[in-house]
Parts: sequence; structure tokens; C-alpha cells
Amino acid sequence: MIDLHTHILPGVDDGVPTEDDAVELARVSAADGVTTVVATPHCREGFYVNERDTVLPAVEALRKRLDREGVALEVLPGAEVHIGPELVARVRDGRAPTLGDNGRTLLLELSTTQPPMELDRLLFDLKVAGILVLLAHPERIRYFQDDVRRYESAVRLGAYGQITTGSVLGVFGDDVLEFSEELLRKRLVHVVASDAHNVRGRPPVMSKAVRRIAELVGDEHAARMASDIPRALLDGREPELPAMPDEPPARRSLLSRWFRRGPSIW
Repeated sequence: MIDLHTHILPGVDDGVPTEDDAVELARVSAADGVTTVVATPHCREGFYVNERDTVLPAVEALRKRLDREGVALEVLPGAEVHIGPELVARVRDGRAPTLGDNGRTLLLELSTTQPPMELDRLLFDLKVAGILVLLAHPERIRYFQDDVRRYESAVRLGAYGQITTGSVLGVFGDDVLEFSEELLRKRLVHVVASDAHNVRGRPPVMSKAVRRIAELVGDEHAARMASDIPRALLDGREPELPAMPDEPPARRSLLSRWFRRGPSIW
């Protein structure tokens, strides 16, 4: 399996705090059957300024430590890049790290609570620039939860979706779980990744979620979400995707979901 979204770099964001913690996380990931992880620290101006020139040496240092420890896990550079101005220029000039440092595939993060400004225009501009966009955890974005057609528009514009293992397993609550299942059944998410921050609350374990996804979309597609499609995106290639189902299941109304919603998870 390939995990495209992890916070394994120590001490750079809200992920693992120390190198020892990073080694422990890597051991758990490898034991679960993951062969490759991408280190995707938050990259957000004014908060976590993890640009390419700082991510690359940090990944190299972690690789050397894992090699000394005998942990058989490939770690590649990347970032979870927050939406912001001049994004196309930041990718082109190398400030915004890309997955595997391939110069083409961007893991794009939106605010979980605030509506994005002119998202369709941004996605169009990125596509014209030849940048492949992988949207981080769309199932946890309130803007998409409130109207799935907004997310469908993003996919039509060429974006891919990365669903989080914890969302599929109910870690983020019933509403996120239900929306995750809807997106999976509609084939609107294309990659499963751990978004691991630690080994306990948000661990780098993929296998359990892949088994659950297989119950919804079948073994073959679930496996491709954890292997073939991530590999294509790491290589900077547009992955082959399955056909959309003819009649996706109906979804409960916004009103009924609202009355089920418990305390906010954001």
C-alpha cells in the first residue's frame, strides 16, 4: 500500500513531535503493509511554512534515521498545501511542495469550516497549468457536506479526492462517516490515505479502512485506491478511474442530517 498523506516529519506541524515518534509511526505503518509514505506537513502561510527547501532535507534526515533503525519504509517528500493566493505560481517555482517532489501533483487542503473563494476558478487554473490536484479529506469539508454538487463540480474540473481512513471507520462522527460512504459509492473519491498524526488517536494504519471500503466498492477498486491510483499520482500521471455508477443511492436531506449532528468536530 501507498500512503499519500501523513504527518510523519517530526516537529514541523501538528504531527509527530520528535524523531523517535516518527520512527515509531514508521514501524506501525510498515507493519500494516504500507511500503511507501509521503511526508505531507501542513504548508500554510502564517502558520506552518513548510516549503520545498525545508521539506526535502527533513525527509532525507528521516530516511537516514529509518535506515539506521532497519525500518523498511520508503519516505517521499510532499506537503498538504493550504488553499491561498498565487497557488499556481507557488507550485511552478517550487515553493509549494508536490507529492514525491514530482512537480505536478498537489495535495490541496481547504478549510474544514470556511467556504473557499472561487474554488472552481482555482481548479481550472491549476488544470490549465498541468497540475494534478488531489483534494485532502473532502468528506470532512463542511462546504462539500452541505451540498455534494459542489464537490461533484470539483471532480468534473479534474480534481481527485483523498478520503481518510478514520473517516471511513467513524472516527470523525456519524455525519462524516455517512458522507464518506456516499462519496465512495458514487466513486467520487479516488485515494485512501491515513492522514496519520501519531500512533494512537490518528495512526498510520490503512488495512482496516481498505477492508471496509472493499465492502462498499469491491475488493479490486479498494485495492486500487491504496496502490495503483496513488502510484500514478506519485508518477505525475492521470490515473485510470472506474466508471461512475448509474444510480447512486439517495442521501438524507440536509435538515435531517442537521438534527442528527452532535457536537461539532471542528
